[in-house]
Amino acid sequence: MKIAFLTSYNTDLFKKELEKYISNYIKNCSFFFNAYGTQEKIVYDKSSSLYSFNPNIIIIHFEIEWLLGDFAYDILSLAENERYNKLKEYESKISLLIQNITDKLPNTKIIIENFIPRDKPILSILDSNINYGLEEITLQLNNFLFSQKKIYSDRIIIHDYATFISNFGRINCFDYRLYRLAKNPFAKSFYNELFNHYTNIIDALVNPRKKCIVVDLDNTLWGGIVGQDGVENIILGGTGIGEAYVQFQKVLLNFYRKGIFLGICSKNNYEDAMEVIEKHPDMILRKENFASIKINWLDKVTNIINIANDLNISTDSIVFLDDNPVECELVRQKLPEVEVVNLSGDPDNYIKQLLSIRSLNTTFLTDEDLVRNKMFLANEKRKELEQNSFSLDDYYKSLEMKAHIYVNDISHISRISQLTQKTNQFNLTTRRYTVEEVKNFIQNGEYRIYTLRLLDKFGDNGIVLVAIIKMENEMWVIDTFLMSCRVIGRQAETALLEAIIDDAQRVGVKSIIGEFIKTPKNAPAENFFSNHRFTLLSNNKWKLDLPAKKFSHYIKIIRGN
Repeated sequence: MKIAFLTSYNTDLFKKELEKYISNYIKNCSFFFNAYGTQEKIVYDKSSSLYSFNPNIIIIHFEIEWLLGDFAYDILSLAENERYNKLKEYESKISLLIQNITDKLPNTKIIIENFIPRDKPILSILDSNINYGLEEITLQLNNFLFSQKKIYSDRIIIHDYATFISNFGRINCFDYRLYRLAKNPFAKSFYNELFNHYTNIIDALVNPRKKCIVVDLDNTLWGGIVGQDGVENIILGGTGIGEAYVQFQKVLLNFYRKGIFLGICSKNNYEDAMEVIEKHPDMILRKENFASIKINWLDKVTNIINIANDLNISTDSIVFLDDNPVECELVRQKLPEVEVVNLSGDPDNYIKQLLSIRSLNTTFLTDEDLVRNKMFLANEKRKELEQNSFSLDDYYKSLEMKAHIYVNDISHISRISQLTQKTNQFNLTTRRYTVEEVKNFIQNGEYRIYTLRLLDKFGDNGIVLVAIIKMENEMWVIDTFLMSCRVIGRQAETALLEAIIDDAQRVGVKSIIGEFIKTPKNAPAENFFSNHRFTLLSNNKWKLDLPAKKFSHYIKIIRGN
């Protein structure tokens, strides 16, 4: 992972510390920092060291004082129309810088820090009450960054430096003497907070986020112990501490809406706890918001394992929240891969602890993220149907499955990248691709990217299969073939392979070559080629000669929409 910092200030005083800090969370990193005062030169110079470094991620941190120059301290030197013209000049400067970077680094993810002045406006209260004062110009420039985000889509990420500084306060963040002496604006006591700020956004891009938050109930979602105090006496809602628990549930609900599963792991009487969840007027989270509920007297390690099994995820995808330090320590010892957060102190502090969990951060959402929990509920209905079916064939027929298959659909780029990044179980080669790399495949005439959206009578599973095919004369090579774990065992992989074979035969391809690269997690895909009449060559390579016979499955294939 190559990470570049492009800044308007001098990083010499802390860049070694910053590298070390980031490397604690992101392994195998190399770093680039521009020399002070060279930020524009290296952007416009095609042969600059920035472009030869060719970063995966670039963080652009230009302070507004550099952008505005002396004008930041002498707003009234210009008339209102001149101040407006200056604003447009600054917007053009930002736009041109971004355009040059995106053109020269097409595969690089670009993080842009928004603006906040180091000092309060020189004009004090007056600044907010004139047109195009420093505060309005700052606001307009930050809004302009969002307009650039819309133009460049997933290429650009806005990082909220302004709110970050506001939370800590200028007096705690900046050292004006140090800036005068070394052109480094930050107080040394603020370095770790700044390093953490940078690391949060890099980590969200590089490392997959956790998939499930498992919560305790008593003194976590509400105050008190329902089995002892009774439903009517628990602390939830109203004023005081009860309101803090409501706010905490609202934050958890937002994670649910972002596609993260919620689970319950509580030592409790099931009937008592469910009465609160289903009937208490101030409960925000209801039964339907929880993908797995384990309310019993088993140890929490066993229940967490069972939750993972219910959701078909690994335990290292779970964050566990509990107010009891003893229970937390047990889970840490027995399941070290689970991220354990011991909620401590006043319930008002729970939200801060929850929002500080780096592994829950994400920089974008797909359509599938927004409906993941609804999809899970539909899948539970499918499982119920399967259990009540006489045979597997009856089950497949009764699902009334339809596979919409697309080729090189530009609207699926984000989902394709996301699936390559996070799919481990049914993934033949486990190659990871960024959004830009996927886009390049689609634009390159040598590749075909297949996506499959699976629907049935219970609902839409979304885009759940991806195949990346490299076309080599009379041979097609399967670079990537993966399937979301939520549709494993539904014959969707056979339907997609059939579509690929049909297309290959139509254009005269003589054979399809595949590869299986074994990992600790992809055992479910190990027999894919042998099950579909491929012949083993060598070095895990497989071959299917064409033309080939049709495969048996119960899915209706529909091309495109």
